[in-house]
Amino acid sequence: MPSHASPTQLCTAILDSVQHGLYPDSEDIISAPFPPSALSDALKLFDIAREQVKARVRSFSQDSAQDIDGWISQAKQLRNDIETVQSSSRDISFKAQKSRDLQRDVHDASSKLHLLEEELAFNQAMEAMIEDACHVRRAIGQIQDLSSQGDLLEAIEIMVETEKNLELADKGHRIKAFGVLAIVTKDLRQEIVEALNRRWHHSIRIDAQTCTVSLPQNLQRKSSSVTRSSMLTFRKAISAIASAMEHLGLLLEHIVDLSRQLELAILLPRLQLQNGAHERTLVVDGNTLKLSESASTSNMPRLIDDLSTFIAFLIANLPPSIVDPLSKVLMPMLVERLISLRLATAIPENLSALRGFDSTRNEIQRFSEAIGSYGWPAQGQLNAWIDRIPQLWVQQRQISSLDNFRLLLRRGYGEIKTAERVETQVISQKDRLFTANAQPNNWDAGWSDQDGSSSPEREHNLQNTAGDQEEEDVSAWGLHDEADEETNSENHASFAGTDDAHDAWGWGDDQNIAEGSLGPQDDRRKPSRQGTNGHDGHNNGQQEVTLREFYNITTLPVGILDLINNVVSDVDDISKKDITSLSCFPPDSAVPGLCAVPNLLLVMYRASASNFYSINNNGNMFLYNDCLWLVDQLQEIVQRRSPKQTRLRLHDDIVALGAFGKRSYGREMESQRTIIKDLLDGAQGFVNCTEPPFSQECDLAVRTIVDRLRDTHGEWKGVLSYSALLQSLGSLLSTVIDKVIIDVEDMSDISEPESQRLTAYCRQIIAVEDLFLPQQPADSTSSPEDAVPLTAVYVPGWFRFQYLSEILDSSLVDIKYLWTDGGLKLEYDMEEVVDLIEALFADSEHRRRAIGDIRRSSGR
Repeated sequence: MPSHASPTQLCTAILDSVQHGLYPDSEDIISAPFPPSALSDALKLFDIAREQVKARVRSFSQDSAQDIDGWISQAKQLRNDIETVQSSSRDISFKAQKSRDLQRDVHDASSKLHLLEEELAFNQAMEAMIEDACHVRRAIGQIQDLSSQGDLLEAIEIMVETEKNLELADKGHRIKAFGVLAIVTKDLRQEIVEALNRRWHHSIRIDAQTCTVSLPQNLQRKSSSVTRSSMLTFRKAISAIASAMEHLGLLLEHIVDLSRQLELAILLPRLQLQNGAHERTLVVDGNTLKLSESASTSNMPRLIDDLSTFIAFLIANLPPSIVDPLSKVLMPMLVERLISLRLATAIPENLSALRGFDSTRNEIQRFSEAIGSYGWPAQGQLNAWIDRIPQLWVQQRQISSLDNFRLLLRRGYGEIKTAERVETQVISQKDRLFTANAQPNNWDAGWSDQDGSSSPEREHNLQNTAGDQEEEDVSAWGLHDEADEETNSENHASFAGTDDAHDAWGWGDDQNIAEGSLGPQDDRRKPSRQGTNGHDGHNNGQQEVTLREFYNITTLPVGILDLINNVVSDVDDISKKDITSLSCFPPDSAVPGLCAVPNLLLVMYRASASNFYSINNNGNMFLYNDCLWLVDQLQEIVQRRSPKQTRLRLHDDIVALGAFGKRSYGREMESQRTIIKDLLDGAQGFVNCTEPPFSQECDLAVRTIVDRLRDTHGEWKGVLSYSALLQSLGSLLSTVIDKVIIDVEDMSDISEPESQRLTAYCRQIIAVEDLFLPQQPADSTSSPEDAVPLTAVYVPGWFRFQYLSEILDSSLVDIKYLWTDGGLKLEYDMEEVVDLIEALFADSEHRRRAIGDIRRSSGR
């Protein structure tokens, strides 16, 4: 749609936009084109607007004319000020430039002055260096002259001063001239040192091959005569050499070398024994000290005299400037060698030889006092050794005891020895053992059947007679129950162990019993008054009997006991007056350490026992026997000594040794039980024991178990006592029968063939009771076939196992008879018997009737 805006409107809109920045409001004006014809109108309009603006400006200018004049006046003043400042700036810049020129001149002048000063200082330093170099050169020439004349001491003094001056003159600048002088001085010093060394070695001649020390008394003449003047000349000369070396800082090095040469040439050959027990002697020939070629028997006084002569020779022939530092180096070494080579072995190990050691101690004391009189060191070291003689002797005894113990271990088991153990017991006349003592060969006749076998009922009576000895494993040997201890408040030495000893020693066995041979060990068992043949005068119902039993031990505890007895004997001897009178051996300082030797031996025994006994298959049993025997012997040693007289502290070691042996026995028994259980596991609970291949496995397991028991019996028979052998074997057999009983009771259904096979297995196991026959006395006339095995005494549950065998092979009537009239109810409870009947017999009227009778007889 065409716009209706007029040209005038368009020009006005443009003027407003230019003059006032207004934007037209009308859409027609905005969208209208600007025609060229309207351009002239627009220019006219702009001219009019410009004139109007000029008119307004002129109007405004007329009103502010005075202000403008003021501004013009200020602008002119400002221009004048600017010109003044510019002029001042030009003056300042000129003056600054002139000042810089002056400063540059001053710097040039100061640089020239500093250069002149440096040149002057350099010339002065050069002059001083030249003077120092000339002085050093003159000193070097003087040193050379003195050295050529033989005046080494003065030459060395000048040389030391020259070296200091040379170092100060050089001041670390490493000037070549001073370097050359330093090289010359060093060469000169080396020449002087070599000359000093030649004079030193010429003055003190030591030949280690011939063991000779020679001090030429006259360094200028070849005459061998020694006069007082020549000695003084020598001492003065060697003193001058020592002083010269001290100035050079070489004296200590030569003193150490001299000490080492004296040690190799004189001291070591004199202190060391030749050919085992011979020694060379020291000879002084004028100015020569040497060792004789002939050897004499070792003698401590002669050795001390030779050492004193050696020290006196050095003091008499060497000046203090050498002797004093030499003593500080030589004496500690001499005393150390004396102690290690001679005194350490001079202390006699045998206590009886200590009486002769007093003279040795006195000689050492004399030598120590002589050292102190000379003012030489190491006297305190000798006195300390003298004070430690008791401790050293104890250490030697400890080392010797340990060496002997190691020799015992190296020898091995040696010859197996038979040991006897004697046990005394007070028993009642009502005891069947007392009755058996009256008839040792027929005490079991009433328990045997006509065919020599024994029934479970009769063996049960035998078990009751033996006195409830169904304790497991080591209880009968006293391994679970510690022996009663009557502890003394001072030394805890009493170690009574007889309460349970009758269990381990088989008071129920048919042993060779002697009456009244030994007194009782426990006051509780001792009657108030003993009559003839062991009968109490007030109580004829008791009798004291003695049991003897034999077992085997190795030679190791015998050797250990010998070592302990030697120590105990020495402790007793030290407490006697003839020993305590020795000034070198007060008892209070030696006895405590000596009393610790038995404890040390016992600790070593326990520590090495596992390795020592492991080489033998029966090592654990031998270890137990050895500990048992050693504990008994140690108890006797402690009991023989009153608490006030003994200082031995063996109680804890005895207890530890006994427990150690018991643990060894327990480990062996546990190992054997593990083997037996593993073998029985091959039967797999006897399930399907009549069907191959399970039947072969069951047969093999039972046969292997029986062979194992017999082999074990054969191995232990040569180690343990008879009662202990039966006890140990009974424990293993108890493990077997307990496992068999449990396996059979766990079977819910047992057929007749299985019952027969299980019965056969039980009889194979029962056949090992021939291993439990009582030991017959040597004078016994009874036949071994008449003896009743003691299986029930040593095997807990033996009757229970025999009843199981009979149940497996019996009818319902027989089982009911065993329950009602036999001793079955003593070994099995009613439910166990019922379970066995239900497993063995099929359900029937007879079985229900038999079970009912059994229940009614039990009161249920």
